[in-house]
Amino acid sequence: MAEGMKSALELALERTDHVRQATRDQGLTLTDTQREQLAELEREYSAKIAEKDVMLNAEMRKLWMHYPPAEAGPVIAQLRERFIEEKRKLKEEKEEKAARLRQANQAGGDKSW
Repeated sequence: MAEGMKSALELALERTDHVRQATRDQGLTLTDTQREQLAELEREYSAKIAEKDVMLNAEMRKLWMHYPPAEAGPVIAQLRERFIEEKRKLKEEKEEKAARLRQANQAGGDKSW
């Protein structure tokens, strides 16, 4: 490499520093409490989604064991569609709560979700 050229890592770090500085300037940084609340929110919703996934898999196994594939297939497809919809709703709910938590910081408060 020629002297004076920057690596991709160096360029990425410079961009990250720029974003970090802009975030600080705009008052968008989070407190430690808010970071902990966001992490807890992520854990809570990950657990909810995992629980729904386990329930789906158990139901699918039960259907495959007790019904012929021609009968179980359409029911399993419906279960999967319902799981996808529930997962989407949970993710939206999590994002809404996270946004409220972040907005609480911008408003100067440390509100709980």
